[in-house]
Amino acid sequence: MTILKPTRRSLIKTMAGSAAMLAMPAIWTSARGQENRLTVGDTGGIATEAYTEGYYKPYFEKTGVEIIPVERRESPVAEVRAIVETGTYRYDFCEGIGLDVATVLEEEGFLEDLDLTGETEDIPDHLKTNQFIGSNVVAFILAYRTDKYSKAVTHADFWDVAQYPGRRGLRQNARDTLQFALVADGVAPGDVAAVLSEEAGWERAFAKLDQIKPDIAVWWSSAAQTPTFLQTAELDMCPTFNSRAQSVIDVGSPVGITWENGFYMPYGWCIPKGSPKAEMARDFIKYCSSPEGQAIACDLMAAGPTNPNALELIPAERALALPTHPDNFSTMALTDFRFWGPRQEEAANRFSAWLGM
Repeated sequence: MTILKPTRRSLIKTMAGSAAMLAMPAIWTSARGQENRLTVGDTGGIATEAYTEGYYKPYFEKTGVEIIPVERRESPVAEVRAIVETGTYRYDFCEGIGLDVATVLEEEGFLEDLDLTGETEDIPDHLKTNQFIGSNVVAFILAYRTDKYSKAVTHADFWDVAQYPGRRGLRQNARDTLQFALVADGVAPGDVAAVLSEEAGWERAFAKLDQIKPDIAVWWSSAAQTPTFLQTAELDMCPTFNSRAQSVIDVGSPVGITWENGFYMPYGWCIPKGSPKAEMARDFIKYCSSPEGQAIACDLMAAGPTNPNALELIPAERALALPTHPDNFSTMALTDFRFWGPRQEEAANRFSAWLGM
């Protein structure tokens, strides 16, 4: 991942610092004398680096409140349940939680309400709930080698091995790959859940996958694998997450992204029910809704800021490479997590059986 040049970062951080001083809630005057540390359930990697630059360090500099990352599971539904049920809060709040995961926890009563006033009001309603607020958006898109194909490839082109020869990869994941197949078969992304609500839709998706199965060179299971596959040309095209494709674009590899007909998911903040430091966490989360902090963090990890005003603080060329830029966002659909949530196990079992695992 390309790191921002000092002049660019210092400019945005200067704006962030100024806004933070104005927006800082009054609670910190008294709270600092009692407590100056918050622990966050953290996803690690580039997200931690980006959040440290965009949120953790500027917040500490302005308030004296230190944010300490604590490793958590990638999908922490069971973990948050256990924390709440036992009252053992190994972290005060979570970052990088997908809206799908947050919705499950919210419906089961395991999350605290947030304070959705101030700058949080700038976040679009479909990227937040009473107990979750997105800080960034990641998209599942189609990536391809630009030295292999002279123009952007489409989902339908992925199936056209005669006109578009090359090594292909697909994700070893039911939801993302079934959606990808249906879109290639002419279903609009926003209509996928409706199609799959009938058994005929499942049969249609698997029939489409039958057509391409012999031509799949790699069934990848970890998103971290895909940058290497693309960079080394082990794969010429494969669906993956935009941030993974962007990481090799940033270092000069001939890779392109097809945004059209992709799916996006917001990731953000939530607080386990009963967290002793819930009020402190609420104020920190409000701070992270500012455009200045999001501009830094999202730029670094090639994610789309949820506050639309943040795009104005990111250089135009870079903003065009992010999921929530209007040119990209308007061509994609939100993953229907309410549809997939109760069907996740069934889908995984059917997909594994089809794959022969």
